[in-house]
Amino acid sequence: MKKDPCSQALKQSREEGRQVVYLDETWFTTRMSHNTEWVDTAQPFTTTTYEYSRQVPPGDGECFVVVAAGTNKGFIEDSFLCYTAKNSSGDYHGEMNAELFKRWLTTKLVPSLEEPSVLVIDNTPYHSHLTEESHCPTTGTKKGDLINWLRQRNITYPPHALRPELLKICKENRPPPRFTVDNTIRLWGHEVVRLPPAHPELNAIEQVWSVMKKYVRSSLHHFTRTDLNARLNEAKLYVTEDVWANAVQRSEYFEREYWSLDNIHDSVDPIIISLASDDEEEDFILDSFEG
Repeated sequence: MKKDPCSQALKQSREEGRQVVYLDETWFTTRMSHNTEWVDTAQPFTTTTYEYSRQVPPGDGECFVVVAAGTNKGFIEDSFLCYTAKNSSGDYHGEMNAELFKRWLTTKLVPSLEEPSVLVIDNTPYHSHLTEESHCPTTGTKKGDLINWLRQRNITYPPHALRPELLKICKENRPPPRFTVDNTIRLWGHEVVRLPPAHPELNAIEQVWSVMKKYVRSSLHHFTRTDLNARLNEAKLYVTEDVWANAVQRSEYFEREYWSLDNIHDSVDPIIISLASDDEEEDFILDSFEG
């Protein structure tokens, strides 16, 4: 029976005694889906009743993007980064790109890892920026560029081939995907395990985010940036080593299930979107790395 390569790699890493690090990004807002709460404006903020009846301002509020990593012992020291998003839609993916993620990786996370580790990541576009040698021509590639791509790789083609035929030959010789993030991680002496698409249950930090969001959602009172910052700091403390250990244990349970039932196949290709870097520097985010 064919086994899931992700689960197999994680299983082998643990047997070798390597630390498994789960990393991910998520979002929090100053409203946190409280808009439909019943409101009793007669109750002052200091009363117990107000705990269950908060006056929530209209709208989505401000959105904060959080990036972090952790193990079964808790968050990796200095890996927790929080910054204000430019929009409040909750689509935090639009607030991150490959350059910013790599900056966080090399300045916040990997310098804090004290032992060779295995980093578990998903196939979000900014985790999956292809190296130059991994790029393959697309339907938008000009005929001359198709020919150059084939010549550079000493791949033969009919001398009078039309563009569709050239593109077909290029795709038949598509190089295996190599990612800039993976190369960076390995340069620091660590390994990478990429999760199959649509399997967040294999990433323990997803469960940690859920615990933190539940805490923040239930504890917001003023629905301001200051209020959210304070609740986030409390939520980090609320997520104890036991919470992390339980999250990792549950992810390992799913790994074993997929290992035994073979519900994930290594023939399923990850969804990879190669993003061009923005011309405008994201100063509002990059400044966060200097703090």
